[in-house]
Amino acid sequence: MMNLFFDTKFNHPSTRILSSVSSRLEGKRIVLGITGSIASFLAPQLARELIRRGATVIPVMTESALTMIGKDLMWWATGVEPITKVTGRLEHIAFAGVMNKPVDLMLIFPATTNTVAKMAAGIADTPVTLIASSLQGAGIPIQVMCVAHEDLINSSAIEEAIEKLKARGVKFIEPIREEGKAKVPPIEEVVFDVMSLLTPKPMEGYHVIITGGPTHERIDNVRYITNGASGKSAIALALEAKLYGAKVSLILGPTHLPVPRIVTPIYVESAADMKDKVIELLEGDQKTIVILAAAVADFRPEKQLKGKTKSDIELDIHLVPTGKISDEIKKKRPDSILIVYKAEWGISREELIRRAQEKMEKTNADLAIANDLSKEGAGFGADTNQILMIRKDGKVREIKGLKTTIAYEIMQHLIRKEILKR
Repeated sequence: MMNLFFDTKFNHPSTRILSSVSSRLEGKRIVLGITGSIASFLAPQLARELIRRGATVIPVMTESALTMIGKDLMWWATGVEPITKVTGRLEHIAFAGVMNKPVDLMLIFPATTNTVAKMAAGIADTPVTLIASSLQGAGIPIQVMCVAHEDLINSSAIEEAIEKLKARGVKFIEPIREEGKAKVPPIEEVVFDVMSLLTPKPMEGYHVIITGGPTHERIDNVRYITNGASGKSAIALALEAKLYGAKVSLILGPTHLPVPRIVTPIYVESAADMKDKVIELLEGDQKTIVILAAAVADFRPEKQLKGKTKSDIELDIHLVPTGKISDEIKKKRPDSILIVYKAEWGISREELIRRAQEKMEKTNADLAIANDLSKEGAGFGADTNQILMIRKDGKVREIKGLKTTIAYEIMQHLIRKEILKR
C-alpha cells in the first residue's frame, strides 16, 4: 500500500482536479480533521475545493465523524486513505516533521464544542485532538471551524476554551450565526480563510481602492442608462488584495452579484457618486493603489425627468459626458499607484494597445488592463476574460482565463515588480 501521507504524488482521479482553479496552495499539505458534527457532510466538498487550488489534503476522522460520513467518501474525495486511529506509523509526530517534512496546516472542519473543550484542556484521546496537540507543539498552524447550537457555543466553558486556544495561536473561522445556530459559511469563504492563513502579506500598509460593476445614469425615477458589467473582476481583485494583507475599499455600482463577507462593499449608483466616493477615499496617510475596473457610463442625461415618463410619447434625451474618474486620481494623490481598465469592441490588438497607452499617458497611470469585449468569453458578466496587461515601459503580456486567475496575475505583478518598492 502506498505511503499516502508521506508521498504527495498518487494516482487517483482526484489528481484530475488538482490546481484546476488556481495554484494558490500548490505544494501545501493540509491535515483535515473531521469530528462528529452534522456539518461533516460538507468536508468532502471543502477537501475538493482545497485540491482544486493545489493542496494535498490528508483526512483525519474521529469515531463520531465516521458515524456521520463514511471513510470511503473522504478517501474518494482526497485520494488519501483517512486516518481513523493513530498507529505504529506515528502519524501524530510524522505530520509534525519528526520523521519527514512537516505539514503546512491542520484545519479542523467541522469542530464540535467537545473537541474545542478537549483541545483547550490538553486532552488528546482522538486522532484529531492527538495530532492537533502534536502539531501545535511543533508550531504548525491550527485552524478551527467550530459549529454548534448557539447555546453550546455561548456557554461560559466553551467561550473560555475558545479564548484559551486563541491565546495559544489557534485561528478560528467565524461561523454564520442564524436560526439559533453557529453555521458553516459558504465553502468558498472557508477556502479563503485557509488561503489567507498560508499567504504572505506583502501589501500590509496599503489601501487598495477598487471600482467595479456598471453605473446607472437616471433618465427619470424609473428608467436609466447602463451597461452589462457585473463586477466579477472587481470582486476577484478585492479578494486578492485582502489575501495579501491590504486594506480594501470595494466601490460597486448596481450589481446583483453576492459579495463574500470578507469584503464589505460600498454601493453607489451613478458615475458622479462613484467619483465622489473614490476621491473621498484618497484621503489618508496609507500608501494607495487605485484600480478602476468599473464600466462607468460615458454619458448621462443632461436633465433627469421627474416620476415615470409616459411610454406613448416620443422622448428626446440630450446626453452629456459623465467625466472620467481616472483623470482625477493623480491630481488628488500623485503618489498613488493607478491601474486603469480600457474596454473596446472589435478592434485590432495593435489599436487596442495604442488606445490603452493613450489612456495611460493621459491619466499618468502605472498599468493598463485592456480587453476587447467582442472576443468570445471576454464580455460583461462572463466568468472568463482575455486581457492585455500593458506596462509603462511598453511591455505587453496577454492573459486568458478565469477572472479570478487574472486578478491573481495582476496582484502578482504588483508584488513582484518594482511598482510596490518605489
